[in-house]
Amino acid sequence: MPRQFFVGGNFKMNGNIETIKSIVAHLNDAKADPNTEVVIAPPSLYLLLTREHLRSGIEVAAQNVFDRPNGAFTGEISVAQLKDSNITWTLLGHSERRVVLQESDAFVAKKTAAAIDGGIGVILCCGETLEQREADKTIEIVTSQLSAVAKEVKDWSKIVVAYEPIWAIGTGKVATAAQAQEVHAAIRKWLGESVGSEAQEATRVIYGGSVSEKNCKELAGEKDIDGFLVGGASLKPAFVDIINARSSHIPRIPSWSRVRVTDHSDCEKIYQLLEASSTQPDALDTVKEAVIKLKQIRETTFFNTYNTHAKPYVERERLRVVASDHPLHETIRILDLQGDEAQHRLPEGNVVKHLTWHDPSVREERQARLAEDTERWHVHTYTGLQDGEFLHHAAPLLLMHCSNIESLTYSVCPYTYNADRQAPYRAHILEQSLLRNNYGKLPETHLQRLRYVRLLPETGLWYDDARTYSHMDILGQLRLFHRLPHIESLAIDGITTNGGADHLEHFPPHTSNLRTIHVGHSMLPSTLVAVLIRIPKRLEEFTHFVGGRDTRDGGRNLFSARTLGKALWDQRGSLRKLDIDVDGLLQDDKYDRQDYERYLKESRRGAPDEQPYWYDEWFRLDEQASAGGPSHVHDLPDTREYSNTIGSLHDFEKLTHLSLGVKLLLGPPESTTPFRLVEALPKSLESLLIRGYTRGKTPKYDEAIGELVAQCSELLPALREIQGVEECVPGADVEMTRRRMVAPVPGEEEDVSYWELDEGDQDWA
Repeated sequence: MPRQFFVGGNFKMNGNIETIKSIVAHLNDAKADPNTEVVIAPPSLYLLLTREHLRSGIEVAAQNVFDRPNGAFTGEISVAQLKDSNITWTLLGHSERRVVLQESDAFVAKKTAAAIDGGIGVILCCGETLEQREADKTIEIVTSQLSAVAKEVKDWSKIVVAYEPIWAIGTGKVATAAQAQEVHAAIRKWLGESVGSEAQEATRVIYGGSVSEKNCKELAGEKDIDGFLVGGASLKPAFVDIINARSSHIPRIPSWSRVRVTDHSDCEKIYQLLEASSTQPDALDTVKEAVIKLKQIRETTFFNTYNTHAKPYVERERLRVVASDHPLHETIRILDLQGDEAQHRLPEGNVVKHLTWHDPSVREERQARLAEDTERWHVHTYTGLQDGEFLHHAAPLLLMHCSNIESLTYSVCPYTYNADRQAPYRAHILEQSLLRNNYGKLPETHLQRLRYVRLLPETGLWYDDARTYSHMDILGQLRLFHRLPHIESLAIDGITTNGGADHLEHFPPHTSNLRTIHVGHSMLPSTLVAVLIRIPKRLEEFTHFVGGRDTRDGGRNLFSARTLGKALWDQRGSLRKLDIDVDGLLQDDKYDRQDYERYLKESRRGAPDEQPYWYDEWFRLDEQASAGGPSHVHDLPDTREYSNTIGSLHDFEKLTHLSLGVKLLLGPPESTTPFRLVEALPKSLESLLIRGYTRGKTPKYDEAIGELVAQCSELLPALREIQGVEECVPGADVEMTRRRMVAPVPGEEEDVSYWELDEGDQDWA
């Protein structure tokens, strides 16, 4: 497990107000490795000056502290006085104090205990003279100095051991990397034997002794060298190069512009990115696009059969222990799992264990065992399940740590229809993280630059037939993104809704910054489309067309032109482009009125335990943030006659592009259109497409469209293009597809063509 790199700067008895300020200013402006802990130790006279001017993230240390709390000790400083001055570290046991001031090992140990007990971190120095090294007593001397401290101090979590060979301090001589590593390894071994395995693993051992920008990188490459205590070089600009020494030894991961979580082949790259969130956070800044497809994960890990051959692997994983200070514990705090008040709570330890399934050491050990296992193919189901758990838990971390993501392609995992009992648990962590982030319920906000969201349809395991619409709780999915500050575009294709079964049907209006909504090749009721239209504060572009797939039960949703028209009227001040093709579904609004009556009945419930399922915490938050207007579309005023049409659009002052079916525009042939078409279109209109019109077939349509063509140059001067008049532009045919539940057998030909989803390029880039 990696220890955080530590670099201390010991100014010794050097500097004045001017030079101290200059050094501090340089450190404040420097591009230092954010994963390196930096502490500087100026002369005691300048401690407060340094702390006052130094930026947060860099700490200040005293060069000495006394072991008594107060009293007649001229020239000394107490631990309490350091804490009172916001000084969080102290140097102790430096060879110059051991040699010049004759400080004994026992005295250094007492001062160390006083500092630790008082809450001050200690940079504990140790080291041998040249004579002692030549007499081969280096390890004996160093461990003796440390043993004195071990008698007084049991908790080493706030101690950084600094090995400083006295013969190398200020002499220009420096221990070779091999010499330093040998002593550091011996110190770490001593820690394990004398203090404990936890201290052996976690205590940082740093090197001091003529460290410079020239030798630091080689030294930093050694396994047990966790940083430096720098003397004279800390007074120079090159001190920053020493601070950045470790980063030059961390292998740089590729700079990705697109990342994905789709299948097991992505696991290793994803784990590298999770590690980089703490070691190379700038590597995640290049990510602009993310693809999250939970469908493949769920289907390939569904049958979690544990056979006899897999049991040893299962048991080994059950017994595997992840250290409490593993870096991923800090990485996942971004999700605030302890503050999650959702139904399925996720223990932090469980999440970290799922994530470390692809820790390089764990993965290498597993692969080595599999390579030697002649029955390894029986284990693939289990390892596939564990890969799926890893990906589900890694997905939210990846999204939250990549702060510059602008585009997200997201495949919904409909665990409502999934017999896998693990699926709700696995899907929870991603959806709950996105939900809480969207509503500002995480400690920090994320995805603040997300602009484009594409929701991919999910056919589900039991109905894996790409010819059918996919069930999607579209309003529930909107709750994951709609309040983000830069969100502007939502695209969905190939979906239907399940008639209220675990699906949201109501949503407060005018709560989102979305400006463009595309819902294509879908089968949605007009009541739901109306809600969708009214969610943005200022909707500019809306596209909705049906057809291309089949419903699973052979039925279809009905569509009311009046309901649609009232919803669009609510966006009349901003709508620029409108493209709707639903003529094949149009009926009167009888069913929409029934839905409205049910809504009124549910809304009148007074007691909290009688509130409708959709009136939850998130609905109330949106209700508070709503820019105004009634919640239900039928509560909007009737500002015009509809009579089975979309209504007049004459006051849609921003509308420039309009594409509609002739039936939606003018009503069915047998009805009376309550307006003249040429007067019902806005003067801003530049392009008009009429679908489903054939000249000479319907007198009512001929009259209205003929008048439009004749008078448009006078009454609609901006209209430059009219399509669908001379030659019929067909609308979506919702009757063309066969209604069949069973997919065709291989080789059987379809008698109709179904729309196929083009998911585009989703590979790593």
